[in-house]
Amino acid sequence: MRVVSWFSCGAASAVATKKALDQYGKENFVVASCVVENEHPDNERFLQDCEKWFGVEIIRLRSQKYKDCWEVWEKNRYLAGIAGAKCTTEMKKIVRQKFQKISDVQIFGFTAEEQKRAKRFMENNPEVDLRTPLIDLGLTKKDCFIEIQKAGIELPAMYRLGYNNNNCIGCVKGGAGYWNKIRKDFPEVFERMAKLERSIGARLTKHKNKRVFLDELPPDAGKNQKEPDMECGLWCGNQPG
Repeated sequence: MRVVSWFSCGAASAVATKKALDQYGKENFVVASCVVENEHPDNERFLQDCEKWFGVEIIRLRSQKYKDCWEVWEKNRYLAGIAGAKCTTEMKKIVRQKFQKISDVQIFGFTAEEQKRAKRFMENNPEVDLRTPLIDLGLTKKDCFIEIQKAGIELPAMYRLGYNNNNCIGCVKGGAGYWNKIRKDFPEVFERMAKLERSIGARLTKHKNKRVFLDELPPDAGKNQKEPDMECGLWCGNQPG
């Protein structure tokens, strides 16, 4: 039996991996990460720090079809919809499915606040022998931040910049407030996405309950609005798998 822990460079997946290692031990334990080039370059530093913490090498997996999310969006002329984001499907889900074995025990970093999300994942992926150590231990996302800091590891840059999740820079599931923060922190990403939206006729954000292009979005929009939870793990929206 192989135990596979999926490490996404998020605090939750890191702590879930450490807790699972404490439970199962290192024999036949595999830590795997689906690497996406759109993520902040500081993620490689965090990954290496976590390798030392775990005492286990992290296997880096990549899509064999696309080099990054931009290529997914541009070639498919699609960003995101009610069923989720195609970039997650191509860059993470398909990569995971090619690596996993039917006999694997799989560790995911669902936190105590995410029991419904974990349940939905199990319903959509009945072939996966899912284990959720954070839910079992009652650990929240905040608890995971504390655990990482106690281990002497600096949190990934996106958290330090004030983002709720360590997603790609320019996540297509983000709302108005998120994209206005990207406009400030990563203006070149904002401009590139604004041009891509126009070229394919897609509108990622809402302003006053109306879908708008990013180049129409007022710079102060979304500041006082609570952004939706858009963490990008190996699950996304309602798509099976």
